[in-house]
Amino acid sequence: MYPLHNSAAANPPATEHEILHVEKGLTFHLPQVYRYVLKEMNGLSFTNGVLIYGTVELLERNETWEVAEYAKGYIAIGDDGGGMVFLMNRQGEDGHVFAVDCGDMNPQHATLITSDLNKWLQDGCQLETV
Repeated sequence: MYPLHNSAAANPPATEHEILHVEKGLTFHLPQVYRYVLKEMNGLSFTNGVLIYGTVELLERNETWEVAEYAKGYIAIGDDGGGMVFLMNRQGEDGHVFAVDCGDMNPQHATLITSDLNKWLQDGCQLETV
């Protein structure tokens, strides 16, 4: 289990079946680094408002944000509860997380939040940009 910042509330791990169900609905494989997170905790929330999606939210949020259309090649993995969405490159295995306004999902307008998803989670998903 990842050692998490003390302001986090994590859900129990996702099953392989739950992850495969999400991948089938999205029609692509999740980035491996994010898959590992889901296998440790199926979504988590922080007191600063950051929500990292579990399998329950993942399909619905990516559909709602229309990520496939407006942020081609990316997946939304969370949000800050105030209009900022966190994206990862679907093909990326480097752990980079970007923030983009939900009203402008263009990845070219995104800001790099972290180059290490795991460390960002451990540090409480602070929103300072890299």
